[in-house]
Amino acid sequence: MRTLTLLLMAGIALTGVANAQVVRDPPPDPRRLQQQTWGVPSVWSTTTSKLEIGVRALQAGNFVKAEAIFADYVRHDRPAPDVYFYLGVARMSLGKWEDAKKNLEVAVTKMPWHPDPKSRLAVTYAKLGDIAGANAQRAELVKMIEACEGACEFLPYIRGGIQMIDQALAEASLSFP
Repeated sequence: MRTLTLLLMAGIALTGVANAQVVRDPPPDPRRLQQQTWGVPSVWSTTTSKLEIGVRALQAGNFVKAEAIFADYVRHDRPAPDVYFYLGVARMSLGKWEDAKKNLEVAVTKMPWHPDPKSRLAVTYAKLGDIAGANAQRAELVKMIEACEGACEFLPYIRGGIQMIDQALAEASLSFP
């Protein structure tokens, strides 16, 4: 009986060794391509998407490059709604308010649930002297706060957006009496 038990245990042990697989850690990432960027998921790849390059340019403050990338994306691809938002932000940063307005209006239409396009559009309206438009976007954000009932993931962004709008409206009142 003892011999049979030893043979069974040896067989199990050998089978386990034969079926074992080596699990290795992923290769190191010297170029740090795996980091998350503004809503752009990274991949295990040495290629970087045009969208990710644009987002990185935006984050780095290279608004001219970001604008060129996102404008090209809008012209030649079927962009996701956030591309219009990113293009609008790049154009805001360059002081291209009319162009930013067009892109942000598209983003607001395509992303009605997200507060960021609304806040940026309101600031753009304020910069262009359209106080009524800015106040309308602000009112939309207030409605979003009420709908949140104080507990939604966008609440900090909504409140930050309202503060940004209030500041832009205050500056606009000095520029457009």
